[in-house]
Amino acid sequence: MDFYRDMGYTALCIGKRDLAGSTMFLLEETRKRGLRPLSSNLRYKGKAVFEPYGIFEVNSAKVGVLAVTSPELSRRIKADGVEVLDPSARLKSLVPDLKRRADVVVLLSNLGEFEDRRLASTVDGIDVIIGSGYGGQRYQPLKVGKAYLLRGNIKGKSVGKVTVKLDSEGSIQELNNELYQLNARLPVDKAAIGKIKKLKQEYHRHEAGTTRHHPAENSFLKAIKGAKKSSVQGGSSEPNPFSQKPAPEVKVPE
Repeated sequence: MDFYRDMGYTALCIGKRDLAGSTMFLLEETRKRGLRPLSSNLRYKGKAVFEPYGIFEVNSAKVGVLAVTSPELSRRIKADGVEVLDPSARLKSLVPDLKRRADVVVLLSNLGEFEDRRLASTVDGIDVIIGSGYGGQRYQPLKVGKAYLLRGNIKGKSVGKVTVKLDSEGSIQELNNELYQLNARLPVDKAAIGKIKKLKQEYHRHEAGTTRHHPAENSFLKAIKGAKKSSVQGGSSEPNPFSQKPAPEVKVPE
């Protein structure tokens, strides 16, 4: 999350895996860093704890950004009181009002490409969908109805740049998408590398401390040590299971 802050993220879509550390933990940590997590269909213990959307000014144009979270949650996350409402129903209730207040409506989706296509064809008013989840990356946008679908690479392996040109009525006249792959040919961010090394060191120290204070007991090794000790002492009344010969087989006549 520190990297999101350092890169100047305007808004974040809450994904299904982002809730692994608990909903309130995610909410508190993003607020500490001045980040703006969005989800229009996520509820925690019956309440909407994340904003459904935000409106941002970009080059004198108002851009409305809203987000939807995938309903494919683990049992543990659901047991924590998390509920995900139907994305389509939520968008149909929110987009008309957002469209009146913004020039461009951008949806951040965690549903996967199949569901993104369905939303683009059934929910009016969405101009751009930036998708994640199931599906591959797209170097060129896919237009479904009036909406443009964009997708980057998995796990942050690419960065996209979208340039939108509006006509006099506020509709998208032209959209250009550039997708840059993050690979070894790019310059190294030394400050970021330093932070990653520090985090790894802290993790390994914590891991080592946990192993040292709470060693796992191996019952097999414990039995071998006990057998060796019994053999050396010689006077133990306990039989050595590793030194005794197997008992001969006895056949009982029928």
